[in-house]
Amino acid sequence: MEIAALHGNLGSCQDWEGLGLPGLRAVDLWEHSALSYFEFAHELATDLTSGMEAPVLAGYSLGGRLALYAMAIHPERWSGAVIVSAHPGLCCVEDRLARRVSDEIWAERARTLSWEDFLEQWDSQSVLAGSRSGEGREALASQRDAIALAFETWTLGRQEDLRKSLRQFHAPVLWITGGEDVKFTSLGAEMGEVFEHFEHLVVPNCGHRVLLEQPELLREKLVAFTGSL
Repeated sequence: MEIAALHGNLGSCQDWEGLGLPGLRAVDLWEHSALSYFEFAHELATDLTSGMEAPVLAGYSLGGRLALYAMAIHPERWSGAVIVSAHPGLCCVEDRLARRVSDEIWAERARTLSWEDFLEQWDSQSVLAGSRSGEGREALASQRDAIALAFETWTLGRQEDLRKSLRQFHAPVLWITGGEDVKFTSLGAEMGEVFEHFEHLVVPNCGHRVLLEQPELLREKLVAFTGSL
């Protein structure tokens, strides 16, 4: 079973490729950050997964949100989905506006701060506290303009609340969150009311960065999930 995988913010293809799964195609999000959510979802379902027959779609954090759009817009394209630490969308307009302002600030920081200071400020967020960061992030300094643009184009403030539209996705969904990531575990629990075939796995002693903190467990779950399809 082939897997199309989307990494998180300030991540890279290496984060997924490190799992060593055959048939996995990791997408470099920074090559596409000028695209809107809808444009990227279409690109993912067509050109970026060209030659893949009914792949499983996997996404972590930012990549998970982008995956949800592709599931909502092209539900027939995927044989299943594995979503890790992702947000289905803010319900309140005021919250979306506030998030857009916040992400505009992050975009400015990405463009103007030293890369070391920017990474330090990013890692100091409460949702990431104590979590292991990805390897090779220093090299992403060369992608800082694309990353800054992603904060603006793919901000949670521009994301729709996808709960209703995702009801048309009928393939199996495995939703994974870290047990210490209270906010996203609560969001994951809500998604059982959205999907027809749904499992929510809560990983104990793990925070938001499940892909980086528990790669062996995630690999095991992906193998089991794809093997069940």
